[in-house]
Amino acid sequence: MKLIGKHPSGRAIIIRLNNQEYHYETSNSFGSATSLNRAKTEARADSFTTSEMNQGLHIGNWHWKELG
Repeated sequence: MKLIGKHPSGRAIIIRLNNQEYHYETSNSFGSATSLNRAKTEARADSFTTSEMNQGLHIGNWHWKELG
């Protein structure tokens, strides 16, 4: 399974399921989690720097699409 999340700012998240673990990749970091919700939460939190969040760039809804 591969899941793509897109933010209105143009940022994207890729989440892949591999051996019952979800691996995520953002423009700023990468990591893994044991559940899809946890991977989404951690990836969203890592997608923007503190400076970008202070400017409000993180505001907006993520749109998710599953690919295979």
